[in-house]
Amino acid sequence: MSEGRFLAAPCGLYCGVCGSNVMSHECHGCGCDCGACAGATHAEGCRIARCAADRGYATCAECDDMPCTYLTEFAFDAVWRTHLPVLEHLRRIRRIGVDEWVGEQRAYWADERRLKRWLALYAQCSEASRRERT
Repeated sequence: MSEGRFLAAPCGLYCGVCGSNVMSHECHGCGCDCGACAGATHAEGCRIARCAADRGYATCAECDDMPCTYLTEFAFDAVWRTHLPVLEHLRRIRRIGVDEWVGEQRAYWADERRLKRWLALYAQCSEASRRERT
């Protein structure tokens, strides 16, 4: 598995387009344990990432229980609409492998207009999440 594996979050998100990652370039993605980025800290606080790690999986695509309740609820979160593609992402990872999938994602998100729209959606979700917590 290549270093790009950290860009495939256990839940099926592509960390390469995480709004907090793209702008700062300070995170290598979920699962990175380099100690210099937020990857490990983020994964430790994530129920899905902890479950995958406890089962010895890099992503939920490896799990026979996919999609479980936690993953389904994550995918259809009313605030975080950026989570919607995770189930299909995991099915794709299961079919072609994580390295190939990361390559597809890099190619897909190379379109700057598409990336800007995604980051705008991420910002909307982030703001809605902040408002919900207060």
